[in-house]
Amino acid sequence: MARKQEEPVEVQLPPLTLIPMGAPDKQQDQANLLAAKQSPAFPIAVGVLAHCLSRRGERLMLDYAAQGVAVRFEIDGVWMNGDPMDRQSGDAALAVYKKIANLNVQDRRSRQDGTFSVEFSRGKYIAEFTSQGVKTGERVVIKFKPKKPKFQKIEELGMRDKMRQRLKELLDADTGLIIISAPAGGGLTTTWNLALETADRLMRDFVSTEDKDNKEDEVINVNASYYDRAAGESPADLLPKMILKQPDVLIIPELTNAETIQILCEQINKFDKMGYTKVNAKEAAEALLKVFAYKGPAAEIAKAVTAVLNVRLIRRLCDQCKQAFQPPPQLLQKLGIPAGRVQVLYQEYKPPPPEELVDEKGNPIVLPICQKCNGIGYAGRTGLFELLVIDDQIRAALTNQPNLETIKRVAKAAGHRSIQEEGILQVAQGVTSIVELQRVLKQ
Repeated sequence: MARKQEEPVEVQLPPLTLIPMGAPDKQQDQANLLAAKQSPAFPIAVGVLAHCLSRRGERLMLDYAAQGVAVRFEIDGVWMNGDPMDRQSGDAALAVYKKIANLNVQDRRSRQDGTFSVEFSRGKYIAEFTSQGVKTGERVVIKFKPKKPKFQKIEELGMRDKMRQRLKELLDADTGLIIISAPAGGGLTTTWNLALETADRLMRDFVSTEDKDNKEDEVINVNASYYDRAAGESPADLLPKMILKQPDVLIIPELTNAETIQILCEQINKFDKMGYTKVNAKEAAEALLKVFAYKGPAAEIAKAVTAVLNVRLIRRLCDQCKQAFQPPPQLLQKLGIPAGRVQVLYQEYKPPPPEELVDEKGNPIVLPICQKCNGIGYAGRTGLFELLVIDDQIRAALTNQPNLETIKRVAKAAGHRSIQEEGILQVAQGVTSIVELQRVLKQ
């Protein structure tokens, strides 16, 4: 049977509006947009962006090679293949993106960074564009950053009420060091911002030290000062002057060196200040060791730190097409779930074998694709949160045996629930699947 010719992607999808940025003035921006629209590839360039956003894509990657252009979308943290483009169409589409970002269209080797704005049916976005020449050709990544934050409160990320209440107590304490951590690309920025939003910033004076070339997202009632890391400066250069103003909470997004940690710990241990910082780490114990790796005074760090919040993002099963199955006793035992506690677990949708996809007359049938998840089986992400509260036993381990296994063993003895155990709870509740939990824990 002849296949019906499909309409181009840009015709099938809702309209998308590109807004130029990056030029010295609005007049040049509009000239760039006009030039981009005159390209025959403008509908293709718009269609690729719309296709990515319509599938809930957060990043778009274009890999240029002699044979063509590979297209991939990052959806809920996982890269998915899109429809490839021929090299001619891909080159022309790339010229459109570079033009509206006020970049050099002819330069295919140097790294170029720019931005433009996108309006689509799902909202408004800042598109952060990066291109870099590679051995095979060129790689382009476009990250879509919503102008309106996706999450307003930390509980919207999936944090349990009891944990959230305990975290708030720790954030609002009179003194101590709180470490926020997550793997690279695993939600650290979002969790950090929401933790700051959770803290009481009305009754206390918050100050923050930030690299002028890597500024944090603005948070109300947090006063930021900036150092120039490229020129060899660090938070330690700002802190003495900031401390003279007698702030209640010192926020240091990046510790950078031993001197910074020493000043921070002194303020916490001697003058009862509060401190927040963040690091990339897969689990809470690793985050502690990363702070110690800056070679600050170990005993003072152990005394100052009060808690570590670690998060990993995990995909949620699509609630419209997920499938229940009865787990065998061996699986429940392996997961540590008591017999009889859970009757069914859930997995992503798995279609019947081809021989069963026939109607009463034996003719093949095509099952409709789930409209919510586009047939992926997952829709959206939630957080797996690990909150490690530091007690005297952990402090002793940090001072005497600062290694990963020792800290994890001491924490477990004190009743701490690991990130894996938090994940198993999500599996038991039908939020995610065993396969997805295994994928996330291996990262």
